[in-house]
Amino acid sequence: MRTWMVAASIAGIVACGRVTESSPKEATPAASRATSTTSNAFNVEITLTPAARKRLVSQHESLIVSADYFGYPSAQAQAQHVPGSENPWLTLHRKQVELEGVQLDGTPVAHFPAFSLDAKQLAWTDAPDAPQVNLNVYSGRRSSPDNLLDCTMFQDTLALASRAPIRLACALIGEAPR
Repeated sequence: MRTWMVAASIAGIVACGRVTESSPKEATPAASRATSTTSNAFNVEITLTPAARKRLVSQHESLIVSADYFGYPSAQAQAQHVPGSENPWLTLHRKQVELEGVQLDGTPVAHFPAFSLDAKQLAWTDAPDAPQVNLNVYSGRRSSPDNLLDCTMFQDTLALASRAPIRLACALIGEAPR
């Protein structure tokens, strides 16, 4: 079984973040989880337009930063009909950070702590040493049933995400482009 290693040094703390995570249904038992001790932690800095910041603050709205960790299924995984390999990607892990109490000044930062990916799941991907991460930002839907934000997104290797803070920009939906 191949192992992977991501080296990074990230500094930063989220002043008020709540972390939730989930694993896909096809995950293997906890006893088989990889125990990598290298850091794959990263930070996401969110830049808000003045109008977006004003609306989030006035409506006591939160920001949610969602991370989907994945890999593309290998030919072997597809040939052996590994659960999920019929999809374009295999979900390895999911995590969300909710930032509450958006302020009028400052840059909201979501911190995603280091964790271990399942080595057995990674082995079913076409690049076990280069898992991918997809990051999206949206409003917490506390003041409206709909998302209020139009944000840039990030999708690349976890190694790249771990090198430096990811910067994502958000405006209100319908607001002039950033």
